[in-house]
Amino acid sequence: MNLLVDIGNTRCKWALARGTALIETGVVVRAGNADWLEALPRTSVEAVHVSSVAQPEALAHLREFAVRRGANLQAAVSSSRSGDLINAYDQPERLGVDRWMACIAARTAGRGSVLVADAGTALTLDFVDADGRHQGGLITPGVATMRGALRRQTQLRPARESAAPLWLARNTDAAIAAGTLRSAISLLDNAAVELSPDRLLLTGGGAPQLAEYLAQRWTLRPHLVLEGLAVHAQRQSSLPAG
Repeated sequence: MNLLVDIGNTRCKWALARGTALIETGVVVRAGNADWLEALPRTSVEAVHVSSVAQPEALAHLREFAVRRGANLQAAVSSSRSGDLINAYDQPERLGVDRWMACIAARTAGRGSVLVADAGTALTLDFVDADGRHQGGLITPGVATMRGALRRQTQLRPARESAAPLWLARNTDAAIAAGTLRSAISLLDNAAVELSPDRLLLTGGGAPQLAEYLAQRWTLRPHLVLEGLAVHAQRQSSLPAG
């Protein structure tokens, strides 16, 4: 049994896994929560595999957690290749490891081209063609991040966190809530049309909110990064020692 941990900017997702099968999953809000490690399962595990885009301190704290558990910690990094999936980046290690894990999971789950969207603190897109070549992607602020930027950089103080994606709102709160949501929806709808992949996969904490309004049929995969991490861990364990 392995413990898989996906440390994001705001949340931490975890799973207990046997091979590539996720047995149990959970999530904890990490931002502003000094005790987030206490929410991780205490089940005996052979190893802790982690995908982290957070500040180094988060990974250091998880490493201490693993030591206390008597488990070896393996931190995933993006590479030039995983199985038949090929990384598009000139410097493969610079591709966000969560994006790379999601692409691994997407490629493992089926053939044909696939567009992966991760709606979290950032909204990211990655396209993998039918031959398994990652063609690249983009990064833009997530819905909550856009709203936070308005709070910090203007006199606007949006209080509403959810709204229907109206075009013509009649008060400032609704205009901000709908406008930020509409921005993300429009990006995903446009990408789906212009890139025309065989499959559309949507993950991340903001995915359910967006999925309701998308014009195309996206498949919700809430544990996509953890699924990719499970495949990555299995592939790493099969490599020759040394």
